[in-house]
Amino acid sequence: MAYIILAIVIIIGIIIYSKYNFSLIRKKNLEKIRSDWGKPKDEEFNFHLIGKYGNIVRDYDSYKLSDQTINDIDFYELFALVDRTSSKTGQQYLFANLLKPGNDQKKLNNLEAKVNLFISNAQVREKVQKELIKLTSNNAYHIPFLLQDKLVEKPKWFKFLFLSNVAIFSLLLFSLAYPVLILFLVIPIIINMLAHYWNKSNTYQFGASFPELNILIYVAGAIGKSNQFFKSEEADASIKELGSFQRKLSFINLGDEGGIKGELSQLGTYVLELIKGFFLIEVFTFFSLIKALEQKKSNISTLFSYVGEIDTAISIASLRSGSLPTCKPDFTEAKKELTIKSAYHPLIKNCVKNSLSIKSKSVLITGSNMSGKTTFLRTLIINSLLAQTINTCFADEFITPFLKAHSSIRINDNLLEGKSLYFEEVSIIGYLIAEVNSSNQNLFILDEVFKGTNTIERIAAAKAILSFLNKDNNIVVVSTHDIELAKLLESQYDLYHFTETIEEETLHFDHKLKPGQLKTRNAIRVLEIAEYPKEIIDEAKSLSSLLDKS
Repeated sequence: MAYIILAIVIIIGIIIYSKYNFSLIRKKNLEKIRSDWGKPKDEEFNFHLIGKYGNIVRDYDSYKLSDQTINDIDFYELFALVDRTSSKTGQQYLFANLLKPGNDQKKLNNLEAKVNLFISNAQVREKVQKELIKLTSNNAYHIPFLLQDKLVEKPKWFKFLFLSNVAIFSLLLFSLAYPVLILFLVIPIIINMLAHYWNKSNTYQFGASFPELNILIYVAGAIGKSNQFFKSEEADASIKELGSFQRKLSFINLGDEGGIKGELSQLGTYVLELIKGFFLIEVFTFFSLIKALEQKKSNISTLFSYVGEIDTAISIASLRSGSLPTCKPDFTEAKKELTIKSAYHPLIKNCVKNSLSIKSKSVLITGSNMSGKTTFLRTLIINSLLAQTINTCFADEFITPFLKAHSSIRINDNLLEGKSLYFEEVSIIGYLIAEVNSSNQNLFILDEVFKGTNTIERIAAAKAILSFLNKDNNIVVVSTHDIELAKLLESQYDLYHFTETIEEETLHFDHKLKPGQLKTRNAIRVLEIAEYPKEIIDEAKSLSSLLDKS
């Protein structure tokens, strides 16, 4: 009797401890959710894994940022700032969508409705986040692998395995009459056990994705039930379709001790493994499960997008609730017009804000190095990208048509491939030229044109190229040191400039964009401040004066 009471006390103690521990974990999770709200993540970003979803699920009809633009805008640093997702699934979904700025106003409106709910109702948002954090394991990065065309190839001999099972059952049956047949069981049993442990290499490679898919299904279901706003017939249907996967999963050992050594270390597990091995239960279940998943990839994709979009909305709500000022873009019909007020580069601390109004003409920007030209170009393309992906801009106002953005900002020669700077520019700008007559309205951002060649040919080529890019409703914003282009392009481009002043032998930049042509020159004066030899300064001034007169 005393042993029974002791056993009951121990069981009750375990239950109380488990509930207390579970409650403590939930409390810590909630504290973290609240402390992280409105702040960028303080963690390492494994972009190799984060990018897997976008690499596997390719929409060939969708526009994707070019490698050049990704490099030009420091995309990975930008993502690290924007990403406030609560799950790895949401993080992968956000990453993939930031690379594909679209023109679907309805999709952005649906996303905005979720964002507004999460901003206005912290209770609903925290309830959803508590579900999403169940997908924070790095293993969740592997769910997209289940969306590949072919998961596992069956070996040619697989179709003969059922004969081994037939032999086992036949020998067991006939051994009732002929006991000596029991001895022959060793042959099919050895075959089955070899097949069972051969299959461990297959189950091992899905040791991360299968359990996390199971969690994804559960999380999607829990979010759908948490609030009527998140109810989705497509998600519910996909959860139902994947129910067979969840049932079959219980027959497959995918735990940390999924290898032979781990299984043999536990007697109970070993007995179960023997039974599964003798009759190939795990092998047949695994390939049946794989076949089912290959047929239900659309259901997996539906749930991934469902959870990913909700988490993306939470990320946007957190971004807007942070310290960086943002606005929602105002989209217009396709026309050569773009208005931005007090826009800034989010990766630059205390970045100077600038405004610009484009109407009928494109824009040519002049100014010295370090004056702010390149930063402004990046500011423009970053905000255009974010407007069309997360419906959010780092500005006071951003009025724009839907644009397909292209850039040529950061160009270097490629010594390994034997390409000069000029040849790299020719290749990149050639891609931009090919996009001019596409069905999309384009935004072309260029920092200098053909800076890798001589002055006369550079100006001539730049004029021809910028006129071509400016066709129809395409918008071009280009920086240049070549003042000559202003006159050549005055009918097609409005002129703006950045300037600097020299005060008390110190160079000062206000980084403010101003209309009109740059009227000051400080290049030689900067050489004087740097204490270059007087001989050099005098000759430079003399030559400059002569060139101005010519």
